[in-house]
Amino acid sequence: MTREIFFHYNYIGEIAGLIIAGLMLLIMLYSKPKDTFVYKYIFYGTILSIVSILVHISIIFVANNPENYYNKYIFMAQLMLFLIVYMGILYCIFSYVNMMSIVRRKQRKEFLIMYGIMTLVYLLGVVIEIAASGLYKLGIEGIDIRHFTRYYCCAGIVCTIFCFNATLSNKNSVSRVIKHSVFAIAPLILTLLIAQIVILSRFNTIFTALTYVPVFLLGYMLFHSNPYDEVTGAQGSHALNAYMHKNLGKRKIYVSYVKLTYPGVENLVYDRDDLILKGIAACRSVESISNKVKIFRVSEDKYVNIIETDKESEFLNFANQIRGVFDAAKTEVSIPINYIIVSGKVDESFDEPLKCRQFYEYISRKFKDLNSSHFYLVKPTDYSDFMEDYEITKALEDIRNRLDLDDDRIVVYAQPIYSVDTGSFRVAEALTRLKLGDKIINPDKFIPIAENSGTIHAVTCIVLNKVCRVIESIENYYDFDAISINVSSKEISQNNAHIELFEIINNYEFDTSKIRLEITESAMFENFDVANENMKFLSRAGIQFYLDDFGTGYSSLERVMECPFRTIKFDKTLLYKSLDDNRMDDIMTYMIEVFKKNGFVTLVEGVEDESQSQYSLEHGFDYIQGYHYAKPEPIEGVKKYFNRKTKF
Repeated sequence: MTREIFFHYNYIGEIAGLIIAGLMLLIMLYSKPKDTFVYKYIFYGTILSIVSILVHISIIFVANNPENYYNKYIFMAQLMLFLIVYMGILYCIFSYVNMMSIVRRKQRKEFLIMYGIMTLVYLLGVVIEIAASGLYKLGIEGIDIRHFTRYYCCAGIVCTIFCFNATLSNKNSVSRVIKHSVFAIAPLILTLLIAQIVILSRFNTIFTALTYVPVFLLGYMLFHSNPYDEVTGAQGSHALNAYMHKNLGKRKIYVSYVKLTYPGVENLVYDRDDLILKGIAACRSVESISNKVKIFRVSEDKYVNIIETDKESEFLNFANQIRGVFDAAKTEVSIPINYIIVSGKVDESFDEPLKCRQFYEYISRKFKDLNSSHFYLVKPTDYSDFMEDYEITKALEDIRNRLDLDDDRIVVYAQPIYSVDTGSFRVAEALTRLKLGDKIINPDKFIPIAENSGTIHAVTCIVLNKVCRVIESIENYYDFDAISINVSSKEISQNNAHIELFEIINNYEFDTSKIRLEITESAMFENFDVANENMKFLSRAGIQFYLDDFGTGYSSLERVMECPFRTIKFDKTLLYKSLDDNRMDDIMTYMIEVFKKNGFVTLVEGVEDESQSQYSLEHGFDYIQGYHYAKPEPIEGVKKYFNRKTKF
């Protein structure tokens, strides 16, 4: 090779990149980042960055001191190793940018083919470069690695252009923050890569690491970092999930789950700053218990304390100290703050963080309506009880995600309702059951779970669809007034809730008055104005409404009459109390008279024996529902309770 004189290379930029990448790796290992689908490209890209920088520094060191360390075979191996690792870095960057799009994630086969072609082109370019220039030139006082640097910088430029183009062509399926990040950083990286080629030729300065390490740093900071909250000292739910993913099934995990309740705080006059300071003091007190206690804040009022110990006695000691912290905090604040603390070991059967979180939520719900603080230690039976709830939740979520209006897991029964005036069955109530394998789950069990998990609307849609199908099939052959279904107050309180319900009804051809909707009094008025608007729209379309479970809620008669209810359905508890209490009997008599005087239809449910039936008849109820008259059965069989029409 031709011998020339070259100045030594300055690689302070590489050292800076190594420090940044090293700190990033430490932070990622310590801070439990959000481990999403694309996080692996950041993590492995950072590791490859450290390897490439170390190899690059060794190359520069040899290039600066050829007389002491140069061996052409080893040096060529160093160059090839760097080029291969650098190719891995480019793949990580390219994959990270593209896989931010859900659409791209589905094109796995196409990307594998693309990676194969890109690898061949890259390696072919290396071979051509070696044949043309040998990648480097040996000089008297150093080694010229400008050809080598120019080659991988050009590869970096091509990758940057591809990333920019991929984001531009796929802009409709990626978020705005991703688009803005790529559009901002891609020109900067291009400038740095071109500057590296120019500056190396003039000033022998190398800072290649600063063209790719910041890419991983930016991605990590924007989308994967879980910084500690500076006030509470806690990390968030993503950090908790990462911790659980790492440790579930590998070690014992003890949890002390804390839920704070602030009854009526919005109506109280209190010193907010003082409350915040007391909360900070409580967090500091929990931290001071032991380094083995780690705090995670999963919402405004929920904290998860992980207790890192293998000893149950030590866990119990720490859990009781956590309880003591909140007992002390309660005495120091001027508003009635209560807590629910559930402490216990994470069961070995819990194989995912979601299951752990749902378990402690499940236990804490036992105390949610009690206006006091509770400290509860998990019992072995709690795990088996929870698993049924968990399986119900998973099934309901799958039902919601599929939204198959004919889903066999939602089974519809119907209970005929006796009309006192005609002495026959004129209406029926559709009753929902959930089928899990061979087991039938009653609504008292799964409806609250459906409401809490946000799956109740899917259940309602399926029930409505199945009821509509039955009505359409029997309307021309049997004489009946309607079949009613229960609609969650959470649904009817949502804006435009009537639209989707009416779309399902319009799929069938029958008189819409054959459908009636039941809404419970106890929760009907969560959002009165929106619920009332939805009800009025459906009422104008001919759909009647029942006020279900009247007597169990807190609404006034005046407000009930503001809504388009036609039927008031008295809860069975009122019936039972009236039979044993003369004062309650007087109240019942008065309410029936008031409703009938104002044009409402009255219905009583839960009539199971002759004495209850006689009472209902004597007090003038228009309709009677209960086992004494008819039991629920699959809705397809309800037609036998209705009279046949004379003409078929």
